Amino acid sequence: MKCPFCNLEMMEGYLKAGRYVQFQEMENGRKGNQYLVAKSFMGDAKMEGYLCPSCRKVILDIPLVEEPPKR
Repeated sequence: MKCPFCNLEMMEGYLKAGRYVQFQEMENGRKGNQYLVAKSFMGDAKMEGYLCPSCRKVILDIPLVEEPPKR
């Protein structure tokens, strides 16, 4: 896959974390909504995606998680 920022080839792989991967929204410099992006009961949450080592950007495929957003 070509990087949409620098047009160089990206590395395919996955981002791994502990049990949960969460996204914290920022609203006017303060914490907003918190979204559960990935979870694993065994403590090895993974999200497939691409990494551009040149411009240091990551593009991830976010799996469906059966939990509503948290506030």
